[in-house]
Amino acid sequence: MISDEAYRELEDALGAENVSREPAVLDGYAFQSFQNHSQDFPWIPRPAAVVLPGSTAEVQAVVRTCNRHGLKFKALSTGWGAWAGPGEEGVVQIDLRRMDRILEIDEKNMYVVVQPYAVCAQVQAEVIKRGLNLHIIGAGSNTSPLASATSFDGYGATGLATGYSGRNLLAVEWVLPDGEILRLGTLGSGQGWFCGDGPGPSLRGLVRGWRGAAGGLGVFTACALKLHPWPGPQPGEIRGITVDLQAEAPPNLKFFQCVFPSADAFANAGYRIADAEIGYMLCKHAQGSMLAVLTPRLLRRLTGRTSLKAALDASSHQFQVILFAESEAALRYEEEVLRGIVEEARGVLLDFSLLPPVHRMVWWNLLRNGLTPTAFRPVGGFTTTFGACEAWGHAVAQSAAGDELKKPFVAQGLFLDDLSFTAWGGLYERTGHLSHQEVIVMFDPRNPRSLRAAEEFVDLCTEAQIERHLGIGIPTFGRRMHERIGPSCSDYHLWQGRVKGLLDEKGLSDSTWYI
Repeated sequence: MISDEAYRELEDALGAENVSREPAVLDGYAFQSFQNHSQDFPWIPRPAAVVLPGSTAEVQAVVRTCNRHGLKFKALSTGWGAWAGPGEEGVVQIDLRRMDRILEIDEKNMYVVVQPYAVCAQVQAEVIKRGLNLHIIGAGSNTSPLASATSFDGYGATGLATGYSGRNLLAVEWVLPDGEILRLGTLGSGQGWFCGDGPGPSLRGLVRGWRGAAGGLGVFTACALKLHPWPGPQPGEIRGITVDLQAEAPPNLKFFQCVFPSADAFANAGYRIADAEIGYMLCKHAQGSMLAVLTPRLLRRLTGRTSLKAALDASSHQFQVILFAESEAALRYEEEVLRGIVEEARGVLLDFSLLPPVHRMVWWNLLRNGLTPTAFRPVGGFTTTFGACEAWGHAVAQSAAGDELKKPFVAQGLFLDDLSFTAWGGLYERTGHLSHQEVIVMFDPRNPRSLRAAEEFVDLCTEAQIERHLGIGIPTFGRRMHERIGPSCSDYHLWQGRVKGLLDEKGLSDSTWYI
């Protein structure tokens, strides 16, 4: 509950139209998916109130009001997942949707400055006009690039060329849990947004580390993000949406599927492509997941026929590659190198550029992660495991472990058969040293057995991470998970606790998903 006095202070700061505690409004924020496989799925705790600040000063006023009244608070940008919502009762939800502007695009120094609700699609549409692109995480172009860079993680299909969101973070404007404003990097020295470090020690590791604090360390109100070259030209006319989308690919872009006879061949080819420094995208989409999104009834028929399923299973070690070069000559060179790598691995190279209906729909959706929301179509829910940011061979080992643990659930009909030993991930920054592979499972949230299976599967994968030394994965959130994994990883959870205590003595920035 929130007191009438505290509520009036919030109204005075933001205007009555930007504050609400109406039950119907609050329930809209409590309906969330991902990582909550309890009997209450898909509900999370209802906020005590929702506020919509329109500026950094108003965010600061909200946080200071919460401090005066001992109220916990939690910020969200696009609210894509339970991590953006309260983890307990009595939390004020700070909805940043009114802060939706692109503040600056610096073409020369290749960065963009954004507020929390400037979504990836919006930013990409503007920077492409200037021959630039940003990293968009796999959660989709509807997400906030500020949120993924400052507070969360996740792989994006173009990570090969556009890096990792956390490593693209430059200067930051940050409202601390006590209401003070901290400006990091060159911004703090009055020198603009171009650098996230100095003078003096960098605080980016404290801001986010690998994972990010998921709202547990205050509110980020603006940040600068590194941009990367878009080989061009700009996309032409785009017709339709999602699976009906039609867009002509640029002449200097080609789209391939690479299929390998084994996990070892798959891993070796990934390393070779990274070493050759070719490609704009290398991403693993489970073929069953793609079929489930595009043709859900057809997938069920295929997996029900033994011979067809065997043929599809035989091609499960595959990834997609987009070559997007600065010139036709460079494109020919990259294609020749790719063909040589696949041939040496005894794989098969499928040129999807020769299938115009597929090519016209898929290439643009891949470069902006446009198909992600359709993953709910096949059975209604999905969750993910593993996904540690490790060397490519390590990521493939995670995939193999996940496949082993997933098969019994698929055999019982509790998960959709996605015909793949892993579902999502790829290489970062044209190197085999940084990569990402998630084992995603699609479950039916209306089926109690399927729902419980999802929770059990996440627990089994967590145990595998510890026992097989497979790193910290995507579902490692909250105190329970951190306390299980921390002792095997240098007790990082204790250090996170110290950071939390240092920056948030009152413990008011809801850190359910942090520590």
